[in-house]
Amino acid sequence: MQTTIEAPARDADRTRAAILFAAQQVFAAKGFAEAGVRDITALAGVNPSLVSRYFGGKLKLFEAALDAALDPRLMTDLPKDQFGKMIVARFADEDDRVSPLPMMFSAASDREARAIAQRLLRDRVFEPLKHWFGGASADVKAARFMMVSLGFFAYRDQLPLAEFAGRVEPRLRQWLEREFQAIVDD
Repeated sequence: MQTTIEAPARDADRTRAAILFAAQQVFAAKGFAEAGVRDITALAGVNPSLVSRYFGGKLKLFEAALDAALDPRLMTDLPKDQFGKMIVARFADEDDRVSPLPMMFSAASDREARAIAQRLLRDRVFEPLKHWFGGASADVKAARFMMVSLGFFAYRDQLPLAEFAGRVEPRLRQWLEREFQAIVDD
C-alpha cells in the first residue's frame, strides 16, 4: 500500500521538476514576455493545465524557475582563501546549469516579472553574499561581486565576445580570478 502512495508523489515531483526545468530553458531562450505556457509544457511533455496546478500560472512559474536558478551556495560554499580561482572555474567551466541572467534580463520589460527578479536577486544573491562576506563593508563587497559577475555573464551569454567563448583566455581568466579574490580580501 505504501508504494502506491509514494509512486504518485514521485510522479508529481518529476512532473513539477520537468516543468520547472523546461520553464528555465524557455524563459532563458525567449524571455518572459515571449515565453508561452504551451511552449514550456510542450518541452516538458505535460499538459498545460499542470502549470496552474503546480505553480498557479505563468508569473508564479517564472518566479519558481528563477528562484531555482539563483543558488547562493554556488558562491557561498567556496573557501574564502581560494574564492577567486574557484568562482571563475565555477562560472567559466561549468556549463551544465541554466544561467539565470537571460531570465532576469528578459524580465525587465514586464513590470511584475521585473519586480520578482529584483526581489529574488536581492534575497537569493545579494543578501547571502553580504552575510558570507561579513564585516562593515559586506554590502559593498556583495555589490562589487555582482557587478563583476554580471559583466562576465553579460559578455558571455547576452552580448557574446570571443574572449568569453569556450575556455576563457588565460590572461583574462587570471584577471578575473584576481578581481574576485580582491573583493574577498579587501
